[in-house]
Amino acid sequence: MVESRIQSINRISPRRSVILMSCALFFTVMSIGFAQEGGVPGALLNYGMTPRTIAMGKTFTGLADDQEAAYYNPAGLVQLMSHNIKSSYLSLLGTSAGYLGYALPTRRFGSLGLCFVYQGSPDIISYTPSGTEAGIYSFYQYCFMFSYAYQPLRILGLGLNVKSMISKIAQYGAVGIGADLGMFLFPRKSFTIGITCQNLLGPRLTYIDETDEVPLTFRGGAALKLYDGRAIIAVDVSKNVLDYTSIEPHVGIEFVPVYPILTIRGGLDKNFITAGLGLQQDWNKFSAGIDYAVELHYASSYLAPTRHKVGMFLNFGGFRTWVEGSPRKFSPTPGRKENVAWLDLHYKTKRPIERWQLLIRNQYGEVVRTYSGWDAPPLRLSWDGLDDIGRVVSDGKYYYEIIIIDEMGETISFRSFLSEVATLGPEGEIEFLPQD
Repeated sequence: MVESRIQSINRISPRRSVILMSCALFFTVMSIGFAQEGGVPGALLNYGMTPRTIAMGKTFTGLADDQEAAYYNPAGLVQLMSHNIKSSYLSLLGTSAGYLGYALPTRRFGSLGLCFVYQGSPDIISYTPSGTEAGIYSFYQYCFMFSYAYQPLRILGLGLNVKSMISKIAQYGAVGIGADLGMFLFPRKSFTIGITCQNLLGPRLTYIDETDEVPLTFRGGAALKLYDGRAIIAVDVSKNVLDYTSIEPHVGIEFVPVYPILTIRGGLDKNFITAGLGLQQDWNKFSAGIDYAVELHYASSYLAPTRHKVGMFLNFGGFRTWVEGSPRKFSPTPGRKENVAWLDLHYKTKRPIERWQLLIRNQYGEVVRTYSGWDAPPLRLSWDGLDDIGRVVSDGKYYYEIIIIDEMGETISFRSFLSEVATLGPEGEIEFLPQD
């Protein structure tokens, strides 16, 4: 019965299949119709911005599972379950680049995002045609993006960016407006596809009587998640409409050897070999971490300087779940119902809950007790210290893992310490004295 209901969630109706194929065909035709050989104006909008995506070789169009989806594929924002803030900074040879972004998932109105991208070179020496130094000038570019993403079907997410780009070269300035369209597909829970049309209708930057138009760019990508998302393989292909650049392939991997604390990443594109790592700490209401990436420019035979980038991120609020156990230490006694651990369940989901599961594990990761059900879980459960067979568990520390799946198949989960079982007293010797 349970198995049949789980399988029914993963079926795709003919009507939904037609909608999905129509959207995919639309984006494919646009890509084929406009794509020629690439270009470089407005390159700020094609850089990798944070250490995570840089370390993965700028492969994020088909993964897009954090705030930086606003930069690569706004449709990916439908995957977010919590408020997400990301920031990063890079300084190299007089040039600096920065990124600050925020994303907000909502229950009814889709996901919203804001981000600010910056690049600047304050001290550039200019020369006359004869080679004489003419002075120092500066170059700055800023881009503000507003993102919106909505998921009309379980297997389909759509996204839109509206962006304003400000550019300043010496005493000349320009402002341009543009947009991006994105689509995100969920053929399988562990396999995702993303397609983006970037820089629609500009931005066009006009300096007096000279105009630079940021070229229309197409990105496509896919991501495969293995071992419950602890290993990710991602690929991207990007191409713009100008005729003097080539198709750019990107490959990236991400692996979490110590969940969720340590993440290792690597990537490759046509210019760089990249690597990096991330450190993260999760609490029940928020998580925070720091990322690092290094880029080695193999296309120049490693003559170009090595680049290092550092960034931070914060996740908080939104749709989460966790369990609070009380007391933190107890001694279960068979037959005494008052000597139990109370489990208070906390959860907030985007949609009605389809099913849930709560696992209690010992210090070796073995499951000793299972609670599960359909619809929303109760707000409080009790654990009497017995395993699923009815035996008293051994002394030690116990941990929980709660998993909640909504009606569209999205999952939220969390794991942490629950309680400690202690039924034996301290070790020692008891001395018996003879009585008269």
